[in-house]
Amino acid sequence: MMDRNKDILQDFKVLKENAFTVPEGYFDAARSRIKKHETTRKTGLWERMSPYAAIAAVFVFMVTVGTFFLERTTRPADMTQEDYIVFSDAMMNTVGYSIEYDSQIADAELGDEDIINYLIYMGISAEEIETSK
Repeated sequence: MMDRNKDILQDFKVLKENAFTVPEGYFDAARSRIKKHETTRKTGLWERMSPYAAIAAVFVFMVTVGTFFLERTTRPADMTQEDYIVFSDAMMNTVGYSIEYDSQIADAELGDEDIINYLIYMGISAEEIETSK
């Protein structure tokens, strides 16, 4: 039966030795090669500015997307005074129409019975008509 606490490497001394070695002066030579490469390498303007350009592009994208969704999700504000000035020509045409339309309604001579029948036709109950008088 095999002893579980026994170190199997005691039988094979070769396995305990370090199998990997580094040649003499390897790290000194590697350090000099890296320094030589750093000094001979020239960076262009685009290579130096590309991280900043990427950040600016992401910022512009986020502002554009945010503006798009903000415009789509907010309801439009009431017309300002400047809007009334801009659309004043179109308003003049509609004002005359509304006056003419109001006079046509007055000339139609609609009685209370006609209005009640219309409201019933539109689905308003008689109780609602009675309470609105």
